[in-house]
Amino acid sequence: MSIDKELREELRHMADSMHCPPDLYGRVRRSYQHYVNEKRGRSPMKKRMLAGIVAAVILIPSAAFASPYLADAIFGSSAAIEQRGGTKEDYQVIEGMLQTAKGKLTEDEFKEYMKLTKQLMQLKLKITDQNGNKHMDKLTNEEQKQFEQLGSKLAPYFEKINGTAKP
Repeated sequence: MSIDKELREELRHMADSMHCPPDLYGRVRRSYQHYVNEKRGRSPMKKRMLAGIVAAVILIPSAAFASPYLADAIFGSSAAIEQRGGTKEDYQVIEGMLQTAKGKLTEDEFKEYMKLTKQLMQLKLKITDQNGNKHMDKLTNEEQKQFEQLGSKLAPYFEKINGTAKP
């Protein structure tokens, strides 16, 4: 027999011959009961749920702020407006208008609205100098007609966005 087995058997015989005092069993039982009660009081499920709620509260708004500006689809960036005499506040006003449109128009209407608005804004950028003054004479006759057509095509969308559309 190997030394490990002999040692194990000898320790087992010694442990069987030992007797513990009766109060030791009571102390071990009370200690275990105290541990179980303490564990039951602090539920790990509650902690996980609370951590999940906190994460959602933090991540959802930050995802909204991280989404790209709708005005970037039209101008590229706020620098394009600033080069034409506009300000960041003007850019924010346009962004707010586009966000409102996105909320009030259907998805297809909004796509068409964005397409028409982009064309109109490109023409407006073309006629605006660096001081923000508009010069309609910079447009060709064809571009002036297109400018007027875009305005008439966008009118129903503006009515719907502003709430003046007739049902």
